Amino acid sequence: MMQSALLARTMLVAFAITGVAAFGADFRAGAGKSEIQTSPDMWPIEGLTSQHDPLFVRVLIMDDGKNRAAIVVIDQPGVSDSTGSGVKATLTRLAGVPPENAIYVASHAVMAPHYGGPAAGVLQGGNTGLGVPSPQSPGVVAFGKAIDTAVESAVTQAKNSLQPAKVGFGLGTTDVNVNRDIPTPQGWALGANAAGFSDKTLPVVRIDKLDGKPLAVLIGSPVLPMVMAESTDKNGGKPVTADLAGAVPRFVEQWYGGGVVGFFVMGTCVDQWPILVTNRYVLNRDGSTSRVDIHEAGFILLDLLGERLGAETVEASEGIKANAQPTVEVWRRTLKVPSQVSTHGAQTTGPVLSYTYQPGPQIDLRVVLMRIGDIVIVGLQPELASSIGAQIREHSPFAHTIVVTMVEGGARFMADTQSYERFTYEARDSQYARGAAELTISGFDNLLTQMQKSSAGQ
Repeated sequence: MMQSALLARTMLVAFAITGVAAFGADFRAGAGKSEIQTSPDMWPIEGLTSQHDPLFVRVLIMDDGKNRAAIVVIDQPGVSDSTGSGVKATLTRLAGVPPENAIYVASHAVMAPHYGGPAAGVLQGGNTGLGVPSPQSPGVVAFGKAIDTAVESAVTQAKNSLQPAKVGFGLGTTDVNVNRDIPTPQGWALGANAAGFSDKTLPVVRIDKLDGKPLAVLIGSPVLPMVMAESTDKNGGKPVTADLAGAVPRFVEQWYGGGVVGFFVMGTCVDQWPILVTNRYVLNRDGSTSRVDIHEAGFILLDLLGERLGAETVEASEGIKANAQPTVEVWRRTLKVPSQVSTHGAQTTGPVLSYTYQPGPQIDLRVVLMRIGDIVIVGLQPELASSIGAQIREHSPFAHTIVVTMVEGGARFMADTQSYERFTYEARDSQYARGAAELTISGFDNLLTQMQKSSAGQ
């Protein structure tokens, strides 16, 4: 079935990109994956009552002979600072990765518990509307220990699999995403707006062993992994699922076999829903909106969309000629952006015809740049609008740029100016003021130019 699904994607455009310069002849890479082991007695946590599919920790380590860096992807809605600090400490202790060279990313699996980490000892509220249990809940403690164990196992696997490797970049296309802001007589609401902007590009990084067989595939998702978000089963329970963040890398890993690890990282898609969702918004005749949940049947939609985006990823991957042994470096910087008083926790999803934004002070936006030859990963905490990511990529002086969100924590939404004018959910439920996203574009433009000049002088 996988093969027929892949071959059916004849309209996909995949580009063989081979422009990554071979700077570091000593380049090595290793990848590891470990399941976050749960058990039925952990539930309920945050209203989650059962588990449909597994959650994972995935680790990629790269070493150019001088610098060692790592990317860790955890199937959680967001990764807290305390959990992230533990991840970095484990990478340093077990694999010799300096903390400043390690980045951790949440896959944004919203139907998984929000664990705050050993230091916090609690679950952090997210955007799924789920409740927060007692910090002393045995399930919470057990889930935290399961994450720690999975991190140690995946880091150990990645370190032990370090070997000479080569890197390549590919760019495919996808149509699994749709703009979620729709106009109604009451204002802009959540739904499916085919006329709204959607970036359909699908960036893929492939790391190969010297024999040409893939070791790891990194997927820059242009869509929120929320097919099952806020859906319940027919009995009112909520099953844990990694959603598309699990289904897409699972497809890639099964396609290639041989221990290949797929890394699903969320791109700039705060306004991009899957084209089919289980608990969907419906626009009624009177202009109001309501929701319809198809419950367990939604997992059929998840399987279909996971296979579709997975097949598009594989086709883009197959067009890659991984021939570079690059140098690796990580930059950490801050950008100054305007803030506003966030209405998070209030009823911000419904449409409104007017809204008064409450301005706040300028705040620091932490950003990370990871350069792998002439591929650069641009990372930041807030979820960005699709149009903003497209502009950052277009302005970049690097041949290949991937913008990744939910990096080293979560900071809710950063919408574009148009969203503030429309009073959308993303604009109202944000700590960032109008214009912050556009300042981020120019800030990254300057940082990427500096990095490109610095790397050219090596």
